This record gives sequence, structure tokens and C-alpha cells, in this order.
Amino acid sequence: MNRASKITVVLRTAARERVAEALRAAVGLTLRGAEVSVVRCFVVDARDARTARALATLVALGHEVDAPAWAIGAADVVEVWT
Repeated sequence: MNRASKITVVLRTAARERVAEALRAAVGLTLRGAEVSVVRCFVVDARDARTARALATLVALGHEVDAPAWAIGAADVVEVWT
């Protein structure tokens, strides 16, 4: 049995469009069984409906959306969004 990949998505941007796109992609990664964590380097505007929906979905699926920076070192794969 293969274990799920640990993927950390790093948000190194505060741009609403990029944050929404990165979080949508993070939700997509969960569909293949990946364990996803999100490291936020900036405050994310959760008033944006797309961002709020993606964050809520990740939390509902049991993924960490406020991961500490050390999650980067524990990941199998790291995606950095700028």
C-alpha cells in the first residue's frame, strides 16, 4: 500500500487572484489523496469568496491551512506560489 504524498503549498503572495488560484489548486491536490498543508507568508483576505470557500473545504477535509514553516521540511513536495 502506498502512503499519501505530503504536499505543502506555500503562499508567498498577498495578491487575491494568486491566493485564490493556489488554494483552488491545493483542493485539487487532495482529490488524488495527498495530505496537504498550507503555509501562509502573508495575511490572506478571507473576505474573497473563492479564498474562503477553498480554506473551508481544506479544513473540512482535515487538511492544515495555517501550517508552521517547518511543514516545508516535512513535505514530500513543496509548491511555492508567488
